[in-house]
Amino acid sequence: MKPIQTYNNLEQRGGATVVQSSLDALSIDNLIVGGKLGNNLAQSIFTSLIESDAGFAALLNTPLSRQLRAMRDASLGGENVPIYGKDADGNLTLKNIPKMSFSAMTSNPDDCCVIAGDLQVCQDETILKAICIEKCEKELDRMVAAVSGASSSSAVYAAYKQMLIGAGVPKNSLPTLAEFEQLSLIGQFIVLNMLTFINGLLEVEQNGNIVKRFSGLAQVYANADVLGISAGGGVIAAFNQVLCRMNIMGASNFAGGFFLASRTAYSAIQQEIVPKRDGVYPAGWTVTETTETVNGYQMPVKHYSFNGLPVIESDLVYIDPDTLDGDIYLVPPTVGVFSGVPLDMPAPFILNEWKDAKSPFVHFDQTSTAYPDCWTSCDRLTNFGAVVSTEVNGLLKITGVSSGCDADMYQGIEGLININSYAPYIA
Repeated sequence: MKPIQTYNNLEQRGGATVVQSSLDALSIDNLIVGGKLGNNLAQSIFTSLIESDAGFAALLNTPLSRQLRAMRDASLGGENVPIYGKDADGNLTLKNIPKMSFSAMTSNPDDCCVIAGDLQVCQDETILKAICIEKCEKELDRMVAAVSGASSSSAVYAAYKQMLIGAGVPKNSLPTLAEFEQLSLIGQFIVLNMLTFINGLLEVEQNGNIVKRFSGLAQVYANADVLGISAGGGVIAAFNQVLCRMNIMGASNFAGGFFLASRTAYSAIQQEIVPKRDGVYPAGWTVTETTETVNGYQMPVKHYSFNGLPVIESDLVYIDPDTLDGDIYLVPPTVGVFSGVPLDMPAPFILNEWKDAKSPFVHFDQTSTAYPDCWTSCDRLTNFGAVVSTEVNGLLKITGVSSGCDADMYQGIEGLININSYAPYIA
C-alpha cells in the first residue's frame, strides 16, 4: 500500500504530538497524526474509537513512562544503555530502573554512635512480550476485486468518503481504497495496543484471546503484594481507606499519579460524589465543571479529583460481564509504559516503517498455499513492551465497585461491556 503523506501543522500538548481535529479544513493528509484518524466534525468511523482514551493517555504520560521512553530512545540512538536481559526461563526482560535505599540504622542504648546502614541497590525485571496484528488477502479475492472494482471494505469506504466530503475535505485529498484499508489496519493496531497494555495478564489469555498474555496494567495489579480495598461499603468509604495508605507513605510520593476507573466504577463515583446540602463535596473531593467539544458539539463535563489526584475514566478497562462490578486503580508516578513503538502514534514513525522493506515493526509477506488459493499476501504490524512498576507499596486497587445501576439498564447492550467490542467496529 502507498503510504499517506504526513501533515506538518503540529503542536505539542502534554508531551504528545497532536493536530487540531476541530478544523473544518482538516484534510485527509492529517489522518493519522497524533493519534487522530479522521476529523471530529466528520464523525468518522475511526475518530470515536481511536481518539486517545483518556486513561491510556494518562498512563503514557507518567514520570516513569517518560523515563522509559528516554531509555528506549537513548538505546535506539546508539547509547550503551543495558536495558534488556533474559530471565531464568529465557524470557526477554526489561531491567527496571534501579532503586537505591539505605538499610536500617542501628544502635545499642548507651552507644555513642549510630551504625550506618548499607547502601542498597534493587533492580527488578519485567517480562517483555510481543503484540502482533496481521491482515491477509487471498489471490482469488484480490483478482475478483480488481475485476469488479469492489472489495469487502468498499461499502464502508464509500460511506467514509462521503463523511469526509461533507466535512469539507477536498476530493483530491480523499484516500484511495488501498490507503483506507491501510488506515484500518493501523487503527486496529492502535486499539490492540491500548487494550493489551491496559488489560494484559501473563497468566492467561482473555477476552476471546484478542488480548494476549502480556505484562499489562492488569498484570501489575494482579501482584499478590498489591493492596486491595473492597468497595462494599461504598465509594466514599473506600477512598477514605486509600487516604490512610497515602498518608502513611507520604502524599508527595503520589504527585503526578492518578486514579484509573472503569466505566461502571466511574458511574458509581458520579452517583456518590455529590454536594451536601451546604453545597460542599465530601472531604478530599474536588469537582470542576467544564465543556468539551465532541464531534463538533459542546458537552458539559465534570472532572473529579481526590486529594489532588484526578480520577480518569477509561473505556478500555475490563469489566466483569457477570457482576458488572468495576475496578479503580491508583496509578502512582512509579508506574509506566515501555513500548518499542511510540504509542502516541506520531505519523512519521508508522509511515516511515511502512516504507522500509526491512522494518522490524511492519512486515509484508507473500506465501504459496494449496489450491485453490495458490498464494496469500499478508501485512503484519508488531510491537513489544510491558507496563512497569518500580514500587509495589504505592499500588492500590479498589475492587467490587458497583455501578449503582439496575442490571436491566444493561439489557440488550451486554456485548458493549466486553472491551473487545471496540476493535471489530473498525472496518
